Amino acid sequence: MTKIPLAVAPRFYKPLLMARNAVRFCNLLRSEFGDLVLSRGFFDFYLLNHPDLVAVMLLNKEGLVDRVNRLNPIYQRIGNIGRSGLATSGAQHWKQQRRRIAPLFGATAIRGFGETMIATAESWLARWDALGRSGKTFNMKDETNELSLEVNTRCLFNTSLRGDHARLQGWFTVMKEYLEAFPVPVLSDWRVPTPLNLRTRRALRGFDRYAMQLIEQRRRAPLDPDSKDMVTRMLDARDEESGRGMTDEQICHEMLTFLIAGFESTSSALLWTFYQLSQHPAVEARVHEELDRVLGGRGLTMEDLPRLTYTKRVISEVLRQTPSVWFMARTAIEDLDLGGNPIKKGSHLLLSIPALHGHPGLWPDPTRFDPDRFLDDAVAQRSPNAYLPFGRGAHACIGSHFSLQELLVFTAVLCSRFRVVMAQQRFDPEDVRAGLSVYPRHGIKMRVVRRELTSARVPPPTTIGAPA
Repeated sequence: MTKIPLAVAPRFYKPLLMARNAVRFCNLLRSEFGDLVLSRGFFDFYLLNHPDLVAVMLLNKEGLVDRVNRLNPIYQRIGNIGRSGLATSGAQHWKQQRRRIAPLFGATAIRGFGETMIATAESWLARWDALGRSGKTFNMKDETNELSLEVNTRCLFNTSLRGDHARLQGWFTVMKEYLEAFPVPVLSDWRVPTPLNLRTRRALRGFDRYAMQLIEQRRRAPLDPDSKDMVTRMLDARDEESGRGMTDEQICHEMLTFLIAGFESTSSALLWTFYQLSQHPAVEARVHEELDRVLGGRGLTMEDLPRLTYTKRVISEVLRQTPSVWFMARTAIEDLDLGGNPIKKGSHLLLSIPALHGHPGLWPDPTRFDPDRFLDDAVAQRSPNAYLPFGRGAHACIGSHFSLQELLVFTAVLCSRFRVVMAQQRFDPEDVRAGLSVYPRHGIKMRVVRRELTSARVPPPTTIGAPA
């Protein structure tokens, strides 16, 4: 491993910035102190910013780190929400769950959700047509939230739960507020009855009751094999070694993991995709040219997706600059070596994906938006540990292909008919809130403008209304 100097930041360095904007704080640590930084404050952690350090942390070939540690205040918050879900469960349970769930996210299964994704995206065309005709300004954060929740509930339950969106969004808003809160060790303890802890526990109880009702409905009335949704597939899933299925509680926790993680990541990435297209006319024009050439004015099909190569690169560059999952945390369970520096057992390790993706030593001119960074030759010359929008190693995001397919479908369908333009003069893309995903603190005010195509096929209006 390359020798990497360890820098120690001053104790309680920039605490207000860390509490308000953790992404900007980690970027500052990297730029001011280097590739391996010890941050000391309310809790101490090492920030890793080098591909060799990423390999130790995420590939974990020697079994020296673990992502599940109740003494890690970052994990405490995520674990309190995810509970026995795949993203937060302990090693033995994780192995069993991974074996059960992996087939649900295989290539064939993901492709099977493609028509649902396309149908949901096309149902939004009439909504955006109304917005375009009215010239109305709207908050794109709210719009992508609504779209993402719609498609994820359709894939999870094989039906629209639009009437329940307000209730689901209410629960998720509280959970996101909890995840965004500064992880003070004592206050992160679930047993401490802070107002936020109490609100979050109520939101979890509300979601659990709701999910259990849906699971029971699906048990009583199984779907046709050709119409199976994610809940039915989880009910049918078995551990290939033990033959055991999942309990209703486990399914409930996985439902929350898939919904809140999938909803958050897709909504965030779509918002930033529309923002970047609005800021880079040449990139937008190439996307439109590709869509017009491939689709020729007709609707999108699954067979079109492999041909949308430039649009895919745009999405990859969006995920480089504003990755949906912005951090990963681990705890050393043995003494270990990081870049020639001894790290003691019990130390907390943090990887900030935006800091890594903005590293000038890995990405020349990192603030420039350039989809051609993801041409095959450029990718081949880069360390695989330099680009991690969905993590790496055994614990990489199991839903990455699902999410990428969603993003490509939504971008293709909506951008084939509309342009998205900024509707506010001042906007700071670095002023963000960071929970599971990264959002503009106040959203983004935007408008949609219809593109004129000679042979456009627009679906008839649906019952989905424009934002109030």
